[in-house]
Amino acid sequence: MDSSKGLLTGIITAEPIPSVFSQIDPKRLKPHPRNTSIYRGEEEDVSDLVALIRDSGWVKPLVVTNDRTIISGHRRWRALLQLGWQSIPVEVREFPSELAQVQALLLENASRSKTVEQKVREAAAWKQIEDLAARRRQLAAQSNYSGRAVMENFPQLLGERGTTRDRLAKLVGLGSGRNYAKAAKVVEYIDEQTWLGNIEVARSLRSTLNEQSVDAAVKLMAVIKNPTQKESSSKSNKRPTPKDSTNKVQASPLPSCWNCQHKGEAIGNESFYCYNLGKVSFLEKDGATRGEECELWTYRDRQVEKFDQKTRYSTHSTITLTLPAHLLPKLQDVARAEGMSLPDWATSVIESAAKRMF
Repeated sequence: MDSSKGLLTGIITAEPIPSVFSQIDPKRLKPHPRNTSIYRGEEEDVSDLVALIRDSGWVKPLVVTNDRTIISGHRRWRALLQLGWQSIPVEVREFPSELAQVQALLLENASRSKTVEQKVREAAAWKQIEDLAARRRQLAAQSNYSGRAVMENFPQLLGERGTTRDRLAKLVGLGSGRNYAKAAKVVEYIDEQTWLGNIEVARSLRSTLNEQSVDAAVKLMAVIKNPTQKESSSKSNKRPTPKDSTNKVQASPLPSCWNCQHKGEAIGNESFYCYNLGKVSFLEKDGATRGEECELWTYRDRQVEKFDQKTRYSTHSTITLTLPAHLLPKLQDVARAEGMSLPDWATSVIESAAKRMF
């Protein structure tokens, strides 16, 4: 049983959350962006749920917000869309803040089976929640105003000793803090390779991380970063090395919406604008599948094949953009949903705007 429900309930609010049950057309619902960025929900196979719901004719109510954003039941929602249901049961619940929604989303997914990558992304979300709780405790300490109430409603992430990474690792089920730190570096590199258009490299790393081990993924990442490096085990293992497949991918990247020059701005949480096809939705097909099937696909930036991400931006001027503090977590969420770091996402937005202008 996942320990997060017992350890973290009350970080955002300790009060009962009122809710109302009703029926709604599933097409009017939208996925929570953090569900996509944490669990990669658009790529999950829901065929088992489709069969189960078809046979039983019953489905547990989905938990949604007042603006019809799904908090719990993303897989059920996709299954119901495939089945063509026009009315489904929902529990409309009120949340005091966006982070309260994220907390509820994480708690609702506490008992599900998760990959290593999903656990790493969960840990990042819990860290954001704990950082907010820490800031509020600090404000309460500096001001006597409602200090006691804030402290009661914002308990520590875990009532145990240890570093933050150790506590997060235990919370999401990644063992030690050291193991979590290594896995987090692999996930960060997966996001980087996805942004660069090296989809097959990202897939290979993701498969190794989730299906083999964290250490195996770290070794593969080292080989990808330094093609001249040879693993010590290569003398006894004559199978094709990651170096060979990486070079092939960089020479001829696999088609994907994410590395196509016709990809425009995101529209909502599950669609984007294609300069050739108009509005495109990922509810039925993911970006890689669409890219493979699209005859109009064109590689976005040939320079990506020759330069890594750091080199690509090293010749650019450095600027400092000052924004209101409350925007930072929102921008980080948008960047994660796009599979990018915040600086890379900001750069892509600026580049896109510049191309439209000039």
